[in-house]
Amino acid sequence: MSVNKYRIKDICDIAGIVNTKCVIYGAGIYGNQVYSFLKLKRLERMIPSFVVSCKEGNPDSIDGLPVKTLEELREELPECNIVVAIGIAHIEEVFTLLKEYKVKGVYYVTKEFMQKVLDEIAEEMRKLPLQQNKIFISCYEGMGYRCNCKYIAETLIHEDYPVEIVWAVSAGNEEDIPKEIKTVILFTNEYYREFYTSKICITNCGTGFFGEKREGQYYINTWHGYGPFKKAQGAVYDDREKLDKIREMNEKVDLFITGSIFYSQIYRDSFFYKGEIYESGAPRNDVFFGENNIKNAVYKKFGISFDKKIVLYAPTFRTDTENSFDKYDLDISAILKALNTRFNSEYVLMYRFHHFLYSMKKCRDYYNNGIDATYYPDIQELLVAADIVITDYSSLMWDFSLQRKPVFLYQLDKEEYENDRGFYAPVSEWPYPQAHSQKELLEVIENFDHKCYIQKLESFLEKYGSCDDGHASERVVKWIMNKILSS
Repeated sequence: MSVNKYRIKDICDIAGIVNTKCVIYGAGIYGNQVYSFLKLKRLERMIPSFVVSCKEGNPDSIDGLPVKTLEELREELPECNIVVAIGIAHIEEVFTLLKEYKVKGVYYVTKEFMQKVLDEIAEEMRKLPLQQNKIFISCYEGMGYRCNCKYIAETLIHEDYPVEIVWAVSAGNEEDIPKEIKTVILFTNEYYREFYTSKICITNCGTGFFGEKREGQYYINTWHGYGPFKKAQGAVYDDREKLDKIREMNEKVDLFITGSIFYSQIYRDSFFYKGEIYESGAPRNDVFFGENNIKNAVYKKFGISFDKKIVLYAPTFRTDTENSFDKYDLDISAILKALNTRFNSEYVLMYRFHHFLYSMKKCRDYYNNGIDATYYPDIQELLVAADIVITDYSSLMWDFSLQRKPVFLYQLDKEEYENDRGFYAPVSEWPYPQAHSQKELLEVIENFDHKCYIQKLESFLEKYGSCDDGHASERVVKWIMNKILSS
């Protein structure tokens, strides 16, 4: 089945399938956007369901419509047109699969078509009035309630500011979000309506928002990592197209906030950012200052005895994600024994993998004698509960060490990782004890000198400029309210 034979070449071609029964193949970005477009045109009645080849990793429903497999729809397909709304990478595979089913017709959504879809959605939504007190938040592209965005929202809610908060999530990630916040599913019609009518838009990552910035909107990027560790964005890529995309995205940002003075220059050099920077501290790091009940809550959540301490193992991802787990091989029993001996306490090991690895089966029950916290939504809460962290190159070492607790680095692939990603400061300058083998890790734990560690850590934090003092959320919220009130 040829790709070119089945293709919608223009929005006008939709007329060819109007008043017919259609199913959208694909429950991701394109599928949602095509349905949003049809809904905008009041053509949603054509679509009884979405269809996918496999239910695993896909939502059960989208905007109230069921997501079914091809096999579940086999008897209905002869009466249906299929609109294939997925990325180009898997299109031939899907068309080959569809040969096994009798269908009325097959249409493929082109990249050009999708751009027209987005343009029409934007044009329609821009007709709606901009709501000055509405704040739209997109965190890690729909992952849920976490990172800096969470703590900004918490302060807005706690202080009862007169704002409406809307949070964009992917299907299935709504449950942790407080009732005071309205949730919208990514790429739905409601998503675009809320996005285009919000005065303030906040994100914590580079891709940010899926729509064009509207005149009068104010973009804030909180980012999600600080300190002179692995390189980010423009410092990594040498592909001109990717660099231009990074520059274009960051030209839309009105304000970057940061948790370290060092990162102010990173925004300039690696993000090609020319706008305003607020050295406010990282809102998510406020939890490390002052009293809270987070530690007790984490212990209860995982059923950990209060007479034990937690060592959290939280490595970062590798570009070669399939083989990442080769670098995460820990002898947990030996590590716990070394920790118990050195710190004269009984420990349990909790592990949490990077969210890029969530969908991989190896994430599940990777260590039989550890506690799997991979799917725990807010890693800051785990950092509060933990007494020790073991990581490799993750910038969470910066966050955790604000508590002046020990961090150990287990780096089986330092040269390989440095060549692939690179670091802003030499690894030798980092204040955290480093090991490049299991044997070395046990040795650095057993020989850990707390006084020497604190001295190195204080010098490191002073050199790279920690902005955190427990009041970052307050400062950022005041900035936001000033923008709202001055509009």
